[in-house]
Amino acid sequence: MPRVIQLVGPTGTGKTSSVYLLHRRLSARGGEHLFIYLNLRIEGSTPFLLFSTLYERLTGHPASRSLSAQEVLRKFLRKLREGGKPALIVLDEVEYHAKGSLSSVIYTLTRLQEMGVDALQVATLFVARSLSWLKLLDPAERSSLGNIVISYPPYTREQLFDILLYRASEAFKEDAAGEDLIQWLADYTYTYMASDVRRALDTLFYAGILAEQDGSSRVTLDHVLKALRNLDAFIAPADVQRLSPYEQVVLYSALKLMEISSKPYVRLSELWEKFLVVSEQVGLDTLSLGEFEDIVQRLVDMGALLTEGPARIAPAPSINLEVVEASLKSLRYSYPWELAGEADASSRL
Repeated sequence: MPRVIQLVGPTGTGKTSSVYLLHRRLSARGGEHLFIYLNLRIEGSTPFLLFSTLYERLTGHPASRSLSAQEVLRKFLRKLREGGKPALIVLDEVEYHAKGSLSSVIYTLTRLQEMGVDALQVATLFVARSLSWLKLLDPAERSSLGNIVISYPPYTREQLFDILLYRASEAFKEDAAGEDLIQWLADYTYTYMASDVRRALDTLFYAGILAEQDGSSRVTLDHVLKALRNLDAFIAPADVQRLSPYEQVVLYSALKLMEISSKPYVRLSELWEKFLVVSEQVGLDTLSLGEFEDIVQRLVDMGALLTEGPARIAPAPSINLEVVEASLKSLRYSYPWELAGEADASSRL
């Protein structure tokens, strides 16, 4: 195995999971080794903290605070040699401390063979979200990392569907989460969450909790939407009541189209047609296409709409149909469906 490897890819693309999988596969094949994983954002803010954490993971005992960082490193390497086992050291989120005192640590960890450790005995994996962190290093430090880079591209829709379907089968009872629901979440994750499967799994987990609290035997789209609205990781809710009537009609139109189609997005052309119908129903003057597009852009800018080009538009997860509908009604526009009764509402909109 090469002594230094970089794993690079966006959040939620499987970098950390693949490291643990490598560790398990090596162990399953009889490859006895030491495995040490550190998240530098949490456990490596200073050279002393990083080296003392390495030492404690190896020996099970904390390093004395009377020692310097370099002394702790030497003790760690001495214990490593005494153990005689190959070591796999993983440093995750390395970009958070590449600039500053830890850049010299990176250089040190890539040149352990010059400190009396066999290059074949220790493999160091640096995990980062992009290669931009290398710009923070000086030429010698960049050179010490070598050129072996494993890239993790964002998951495709198909991959997201397969992952979510498998994890749902492991976590839920049979048929508790249907394939249509999983496909919806996979589409949404791909389009609006940068294919971050970790966020998708958190959403599915939370939706399952909501379903259980409701006494439901199945996780529904409503549970998923509620989960999206309540998770802090998502876009903050827009203040619907402060939006203009036209902006509220755009949101209402998008939500109704999504409800009818069961897709996580609408097309701009579909939204325009629905907007014209709803505007007339609530008594608003007709706008031009250019004015409509300006409204859509304003909603995107404020975070009320998410978009990936004109083909994929959706309200932020924090916005639901009931809130927008109630806000529109509070404006005291004429609602033809109220005169016709609730039973006829869905057919008119």
